[in-house]
Amino acid sequence: MTTPAALPPALDDLLDGGRLVLPPGDVPRAALALARDLEPDYLLHHSVRSWVLARVAAAERGWRPADFDDVALFVACVLHDTGLHLASRGDRRFEVEGADLARSFVISQGLPTSTADTVWDAVALHTSVGIAEHKQAEVALARAGIAMDFGSGADAVPDTLAAVLTTELPRLDLTRRIVDAIVEHAAGSDVRAPAASLPGLLVRERREPPHVTSMERAAAAGRWGV
Repeated sequence: MTTPAALPPALDDLLDGGRLVLPPGDVPRAALALARDLEPDYLLHHSVRSWVLARVAAAERGWRPADFDDVALFVACVLHDTGLHLASRGDRRFEVEGADLARSFVISQGLPTSTADTVWDAVALHTSVGIAEHKQAEVALARAGIAMDFGSGADAVPDTLAAVLTTELPRLDLTRRIVDAIVEHAAGSDVRAPAASLPGLLVRERREPPHVTSMERAAAAGRWGV
């Protein structure tokens, strides 16, 4: 029997006995519970995978968890899409809806305002290519991990970790369903889908034949598929 390859030292806390290990502590547990309450499984799985992949992105940069706030990173990744499924929908982009919720959550957990502000940035900017990468480490890593779950830079994920992710957190037709959710959230509001934003792009692409977005095509061609 082939022994699974060991993970790099910067990632060796992610698996225990071949099972995924999430951050310990009350704040990560509460963030995960909140996401579970608000999100369907396909989105919850994506959110957790995004944190794991953000850790891969950190390792690619030569960073270990001591080099950034891993709790803030976990909270940002796990809550980054909650704006798509809030019961009370404001006339704002889903990224901002989720960012406000995530910031309020962090404050409610007694963490510093500076941490809450970092989490707000990470959630609000997670679709902002070319901006998030130049912000704080947690913001840049959240963006990288989320993008990696759609295939961008996914070749960096060790095979052992990739196998666990796809087994424990199946994709459940993620890309089509998240595009549907973003388009539905944006329906009837130019404010929720500005022309130059990701929501605005997806709305236009879904409206025009063949109604398959560039996001879906890119994911289908990537490591994970849709």
